[in-house]
Amino acid sequence: MSSHLYEISEDSVASHDTELAPDSRLTKATGEILAVTEALTKDEDILRRTLSVHSIVSTSSFAERMQRAKFFKGPTLVVIGRGTCGTVFEIPGTESAYKKGRDKDSLWNDVNLTNTACRAVTETQTCLQEIFPNISIPRVPIVTGWISENDLPNWWRENLTRFPDDTEVGYLFQVQRILPLPKPSREALIHLYFPKKMHHSAYEDPGNKACLVRPYLGQRRGEWEFSRPALSLQNFSLYLDQMEELQLEAVQFSEEMAIGLAIIHWKAHLDGMDMEFVLGSATTNGELPTVVENFKTVNPFDISAGDFQKRQVHLWMLDFDKADQLNLKESWKSRCGKMVTAVTANDPYFPNPAAMGTLEHKLWDTFERAYLLAASNILLTQKGFSTQAIEYPALFLKAWKRRATELAKDTEGDFVEFG
Repeated sequence: MSSHLYEISEDSVASHDTELAPDSRLTKATGEILAVTEALTKDEDILRRTLSVHSIVSTSSFAERMQRAKFFKGPTLVVIGRGTCGTVFEIPGTESAYKKGRDKDSLWNDVNLTNTACRAVTETQTCLQEIFPNISIPRVPIVTGWISENDLPNWWRENLTRFPDDTEVGYLFQVQRILPLPKPSREALIHLYFPKKMHHSAYEDPGNKACLVRPYLGQRRGEWEFSRPALSLQNFSLYLDQMEELQLEAVQFSEEMAIGLAIIHWKAHLDGMDMEFVLGSATTNGELPTVVENFKTVNPFDISAGDFQKRQVHLWMLDFDKADQLNLKESWKSRCGKMVTAVTANDPYFPNPAAMGTLEHKLWDTFERAYLLAASNILLTQKGFSTQAIEYPALFLKAWKRRATELAKDTEGDFVEFG
């Protein structure tokens, strides 16, 4: 893959929608066909560019909104995501967010293991970037504070009015916000994949501004997916057949996911249960912020906002509330079993080693090579592993393929069913 960074202007791309006039030299019928063809090609081209991890996106409207928010004291927080663990609120004008939940143990697991995963990425990034010079190492949001139980009553008294009216108090932590994909991406996704009757309302829905995309390399759309089209751009599911239609960099996504999973397994020592991968953006600040080791004892702080007008698309890893630490004192068989369960019981982010098809095989071969290369280099720097540990990554992939094959047989040859 080329390491060239594409720069896309949100305003120029979006405003170009009005310029699809038919050529006056053509007949009216031919012109109408040409206009339709150009419109479809344009949506696909927009997504091919804006969903590339090599893209730098110029976004004046988003930047203006963030800049205005800085001048308001205590601006109202906006919901930008919901999950089983908690609700995520944007802190306007910053690159920060709050994640709030009622289950203290689940939220603590999420914040603690997110910090562990983030540290692992930071500590391996330089080494892995030298080995994989033409790709972008997946990111993990940086934790910038946990509101302690003793401080919660006062914190909520001071901040509850900033939240939407229906917000219930709970436990929460502050974390780096994954910035959304740009307006052209949102409009193209709606135009291509939302029911036509919903286009206008979807364009106007403020919730769709928090657009992140889940790349599902392990599954194509089936009858169930076609009968239930997307209704929201928050955590929009993009399946393999859609990536193929759009000519996206599925092979590069596969390589980056493999590197990310290798970091999670062999540096962070996590099983990765129910972790997510999303395509989102970040300001082009260059260096990653420093990981906060004692986030539990510091006052939560905002990450200094970079240039919101220039954002780069990244693959992110997040949501570790159901993940577990791998105990190096346990037997390899036990650890391997947990790792295999985690990858086969998750949403279908990873390539499916049991799936048929030329692209599927290519994605798995790419994933396998990248995972083994990244894992072997990470293990060279690790302590506490037995001398047999160098063989573990290959044994894990072998066990994964065996489990995937068993699952495929259970579904009579269909794609693996993920939870």
